Amino acid sequence: MGISAVVIDSREPTWVQRLTFGGVPTVVDCLEYGDLQVLCDDGATLIIERKTPDDFLGSLDDNRVLIQAATISKQRQIAQLNPKSRDTIWPYLVITGTFMPASDGKTITQRGVTGWKWRSVMGALLSIQEMGTPVVFAADDADYEKLVISLSNRSHKSVEQILPPKLFTLLSPGQAVVAALPGIGIERLKTVMIYANDDPARAIAELTDPDKEYAGIPKAVNKQIRSALKLQPGERLEVVAMAEQ
Repeated sequence: MGISAVVIDSREPTWVQRLTFGGVPTVVDCLEYGDLQVLCDDGATLIIERKTPDDFLGSLDDNRVLIQAATISKQRQIAQLNPKSRDTIWPYLVITGTFMPASDGKTITQRGVTGWKWRSVMGALLSIQEMGTPVVFAADDADYEKLVISLSNRSHKSVEQILPPKLFTLLSPGQAVVAALPGIGIERLKTVMIYANDDPARAIAELTDPDKEYAGIPKAVNKQIRSALKLQPGERLEVVAMAEQ
């Protein structure tokens, strides 16, 4: 095990772009996601997002770090859920430094006490890991290269991979249309699709039928949907099979 090659994002600072990761081939390019993409000898790819502790805290303000973590985690999920894919993707958020709790409940970084509550920072780190992106700490910038090499040397056997505790809800286009109806949403979508035998057209027709009742879907929802679609009394939607031309 080890590193075959490394692609470094062109927006990374010069000191990162000059790293050799033990003398393997490296290239600097504009990456769509992640700050490093590490190709391992066993075929695995590590996608690494790098943050200093203060960078991490700064990117919490606009949820940027959560979006970045979700983006790289999604690449692993896509590979895992695709039966034809042989790619093994391993996302990591690497923080080059440490956090410490202050006595007043605030968070301490290398620059001192910050305005961030310790519990809020720990909660953000938990959310990132629950999305499927492990968080790893390097001692400092100088330790970053060694940590990446260490991550590449870990076992990447497929039998050791598990889906994250919080899975993304991946909706088909038809399911997305049904979920967007007033009063349905993600919470009631599963109930509707079970009744409709996973047929979005049938689901929409039945949800607008004043005579149709779904256990768990209030009649008021039927009225909301009919009103949104501007259906008049006596009007209803139906699914009609058309003869082939």
